[in-house]
Amino acid sequence: MRNRTTLLLPIALSVVMALAADEALEGISSYPYRVGITVSADLELKDIYGKEHSFGDYRGKIVFVHFWSIHCPVVKTYEPKFVDLQKEFGGKDVVQIAINSNQRELKGDYAKLRNYVEKADLNFSVTVDPGNKISDLFGVQVAPHCFVIDRKGVLRYSGTFDDDPEDDKGNTAKPYVRNAIIALLEGKLVPITRTAPYGCGIKSPD
Repeated sequence: MRNRTTLLLPIALSVVMALAADEALEGISSYPYRVGITVSADLELKDIYGKEHSFGDYRGKIVFVHFWSIHCPVVKTYEPKFVDLQKEFGGKDVVQIAINSNQRELKGDYAKLRNYVEKADLNFSVTVDPGNKISDLFGVQVAPHCFVIDRKGVLRYSGTFDDDPEDDKGNTAKPYVRNAIIALLEGKLVPITRTAPYGCGIKSPD
C-alpha cells in the first residue's frame, strides 16, 4: 500500500498543478467577453478628445485592444511595440485602440493624458473607461491586457502582447498579438488564443 501511495502522490500533485494552471487561465475568460464571444456592436468608448467610438464602427476590420496606463512601467516598455505594430498593420484594415481604465488617471478633463499622447507621438486611439465598465466586461485586472477581435466582432485572442516584458529576447520572443492579427488577415485560425496577462494592476473607483 505504501508503494502504491508513493507512486500515486506525484501523479496527484501533477493533476493539482495542471488544474491550478487551467484555473489561472479560466479566470481570464470568465466574463461575458471571453474568447469566442462576439463583442456587442453597441459597446461604446469615448477617446481623450471627446470623440465617441463604438465596436460596431469597426465591423469588417480586425481590432487590437489593449488596456493602457501612463504610469505603468510595463506599458511603457510595450508602447514602442504598440507603435510599431500600428505602423505595420495600420493600412491593412487593422485598428488599434488603447483603453485607460486606471481611475487615478481619469480625473479632470484628460488634459494630462492628451499631453502624454501628443508628447509620445502615439499613433493609435486612446480611450477612457470611467467606472471600469469596459474593463469589467473584458475581465481585465492589469494593463496591458491585450485582445484581438476579428472582422465579425468575435474575440479571438486574450492575454499578453508577447512573452518579452523585459524587451531582451529580440527575434526569439513569441509575438502573440502579431501572430493573431496575421492569422486573421490570412483567414486562418489564431494559433494561440489565450495567454496569462501581466502588468500593473488597474485602480478601481474608491
